[in-house]
Amino acid sequence: MKIAFTDDIWNRLYGPYGNRSVNMQLMALSERWDNDVAKELFWEELHHQDDIYPTTFAALPWLLEISPSKGKAFEETYLFLSHVIHCACVEGGTGCDGAGPRGKYRGLSTDIADHQHSWLPQSEWLSIEDQPVLIRLEQWFSENWAMIAKRCLNLVSSDLVISAHAIEGFASANGGSRVAWSTQLFAEGEDVDFISRELGAYDDCDTMTVAKLFPYLHDRNPDLASFILDYPGCNYVPDDPRQSNLV
Repeated sequence: MKIAFTDDIWNRLYGPYGNRSVNMQLMALSERWDNDVAKELFWEELHHQDDIYPTTFAALPWLLEISPSKGKAFEETYLFLSHVIHCACVEGGTGCDGAGPRGKYRGLSTDIADHQHSWLPQSEWLSIEDQPVLIRLEQWFSENWAMIAKRCLNLVSSDLVISAHAIEGFASANGGSRVAWSTQLFAEGEDVDFISRELGAYDDCDTMTVAKLFPYLHDRNPDLASFILDYPGCNYVPDDPRQSNLV
């Protein structure tokens, strides 16, 4: 679902500050990858305070194709993609208060009226003729988020902070957003008592997420693996054949 860089719809696929030539920035990166330019694109044009946008979803297929497959560029890109998956799948609506409209995924409602914002010039609003593109982007994300999230897990290592952010998308997309938030607080140095008071105990969905994550963590980051196993409410026991259905 790669939208051609020359397609006119890029003029209506907006980000946090409207339409800012994301297609041209992607084209430049496809010709020569630059980590600093990519990071600026990720965190300034495709994301803002945990909100993502139609242009974010349109950029994803291109980022998968053009981003380097190793090194710092891979790390920066896939930490961003993990966060995008989290933002798309976490509970709640859009906006700072979480009360704005959403579709199946946050930031990609297929209802055109949800995109006709007062802070955008009307000449740049998405129109009903653009709706099929939004539907195809939603379908592409549905078909590819799991693959992307698993690729992000390649970043799990002894580095606690990187590992916590690498699992963020996988956890939230599997219904365990509390797992994502709790591991990040743990990586920031908070203790489990404080975290559980803030977030509450894990529920059944969180426990299923732990079961799916544990094989990726237990060797590469034992501290993080122990944290999620010991977190209040988690009843997953590795190697218990009675719990094989959780994985």
